[in-house]
Amino acid sequence: MTETVTIHRLAPTDHAAWIALRRALWPDADPAELGEEAATLAADPMQPVFVADAGGELCGMLEASIHTSAPGCRTDRIGYIEGWYVAPAWRKQGIGGRLVAAAETWARAQGCTEMASDTTSDYPLSPSAHARLGYREIHYEIFFAKELSS
Repeated sequence: MTETVTIHRLAPTDHAAWIALRRALWPDADPAELGEEAATLAADPMQPVFVADAGGELCGMLEASIHTSAPGCRTDRIGYIEGWYVAPAWRKQGIGGRLVAAAETWARAQGCTEMASDTTSDYPLSPSAHARLGYREIHYEIFFAKELSS
């Protein structure tokens, strides 16, 4: 991809494309619930959404917030990456890092001195993407279950 990609806060004209990116990130989520959640986020300045815009096409997004605690953090005001997605055709170009940098800048402006995030095994690319940006793994859990026959 050769287009210039800009990172900016979500604008009203971005909503439909942003919701499509949310659906790509969380394909098993109820689309109606994703839409309702999006409306709440869009109205809350303390839960900013940053988007990557390639000439009018959104190719990535990051949703952030502030948490009062997070594993591995020492303070009670922590910038948090709630959702982070770059469309497959746009990966490996630094767009994800630029989205994270925008969220980190916002968090610093809110008085945060730490940033945190989480992921699950559903997102196998996430740990290495976080590590490339200086995030360290704090805790890794795998849960097991077995049905017992009578």
